[in-house]
Amino acid sequence: MLRTPILQLCADDKPLSEQVMARLMTCSITDNKNLDADELSITLDDHDGALELPKRGVILQCWMGFSDAGVHDMGTYVVDSSEWSGSPDVISIKAKSADFKSSLKSGHSESYHNKTLGEIAETVAKRQQLKLSIKPELTTINVGHVDQTDESDIHLLTRLCHQYGAVVNIKHGKLLIFTANANVSASGHALDLTIITRQIGDQYRYSVEDRQTDYTGVSAGYQDKGRATKKSVTAGNVEKRGGGDNPNTKTKRLKGAYKSKDAANAAAQAEMKRIEDEQANFSISTAYAYPAITTESPITLQGFKAQIDALKWTVDKATHSYSKSGGLTTQLDLLAALK
Repeated sequence: MLRTPILQLCADDKPLSEQVMARLMTCSITDNKNLDADELSITLDDHDGALELPKRGVILQCWMGFSDAGVHDMGTYVVDSSEWSGSPDVISIKAKSADFKSSLKSGHSESYHNKTLGEIAETVAKRQQLKLSIKPELTTINVGHVDQTDESDIHLLTRLCHQYGAVVNIKHGKLLIFTANANVSASGHALDLTIITRQIGDQYRYSVEDRQTDYTGVSAGYQDKGRATKKSVTAGNVEKRGGGDNPNTKTKRLKGAYKSKDAANAAAQAEMKRIEDEQANFSISTAYAYPAITTESPITLQGFKAQIDALKWTVDKATHSYSKSGGLTTQLDLLAALK
């Protein structure tokens, strides 16, 4: 069944003119994960030189969809580069997500004493005028004392979240902190499951990424304030002591001392999970677009090999593209843990 694609664009809250839309060659939205800013790319036909180059800082809004299903808000973007090339003459425009303000990458100095991950995240969110959305189990992790010395807020949160197996991102005016592949939206609600069959895919590729290390266990130290001694917690299969070490085991010892047993245990468990995870990768180009699919969306595959269909897939990157010749399509990069 043929479907009629819909593409709507606004610049500084005004719809692009019919004359400009008639010159539109391609438009794509790339929805990224892990603090890579989402991106809008546009190419325009300028064969007669009638178009003006857009100014940096122009606010672009985009909607994509189909006449039989309505349109989906693809976000707000700020123009940060434009290019004129030929021949034939073409104007290329790139815009980054409006959520990524320059202040997020500016250096800041502050000390946080006896704070939880949630309290530090809330402080950063208020400073950046963002609304915080964080998984409850991450909120209460006691990170002890942390110094931020001429360090950007983005780098600080990325550093802390990595220690405790969390992921940080910014979408739709919200600071998101969650465990990887949690399948939650910017509002913290569960994302809808999408079923993708082999019949609706034009091209696809499956591959497996093996473990990158031979560590079998992780050890993290912490300060026992009650006894003024340093203790440790472990995760995985650690080496035994007393001369009876198993030659098949190898322990990774995390640097430094954590401020509490809970913080040390969370860090050890997170690092062990990163070590153990074997990841499967699947990329697919669909004949028709799925504009509602975003990063972290859960995906079920059907009609491929049985071991591929059986995995729980999560969107790692989504690119939604429009062209006059190809209509509206989606390219998805998926990840799944092999257990």
